Amino acid sequence: MTTTEASAALSIRAGSTLLLDADLLERNQCLTVHSGLVRVSASRPEQEALAAHPVTLGFLQAGDQLPLDLLRTTRLHLEALTAAQLVEGCPLEPAAGSINLHEWTLSLLLLRNLNDAGQRIGALLQLLVERLGRRNGAWYELPLRLTHAELADLSGHTRVTVTKQLSRLRNLGLIEQDAGPGKTLRISPELLEA
Repeated sequence: MTTTEASAALSIRAGSTLLLDADLLERNQCLTVHSGLVRVSASRPEQEALAAHPVTLGFLQAGDQLPLDLLRTTRLHLEALTAAQLVEGCPLEPAAGSINLHEWTLSLLLLRNLNDAGQRIGALLQLLVERLGRRNGAWYELPLRLTHAELADLSGHTRVTVTKQLSRLRNLGLIEQDAGPGKTLRISPELLEA
């Protein structure tokens, strides 16, 4: 990263959300996540920003790219799930293993085409593990906490359906979740192989 890139960074504190303004969108075609984990969501610009219920488009981590070309007619919300820093611009050759927002959005759209609730929740958990999960012993762990309502939004199901499916997976020993504020979700490799 050059000195110019470092000075053109957007910093977001963990738990905070940044709304991208028109000036930033006008002068950039792309942003790159330098560090942290960010949920990228969109809402309609005619809605009051604080009253909007943004739609999650994907999650980006260090090295991932946020192309802005198709997002100029929406309001972008960048929520830092961990302290995050983004830099203006994207390298022509993305880092090996990096993901861009378009790939996330397409993957979420395709999993909504699955008719069976169990398949859809399983596919969502598999996508989250493939893109964000970390192996910890016999389990994969997700570095973010998602509520049943958030999982419902991502999968296109109701919160009740997600709760039933997660209970079924928990009873089968395919997922575990800690009690308490962290509530780390652990996913068995067996679920990913199904």
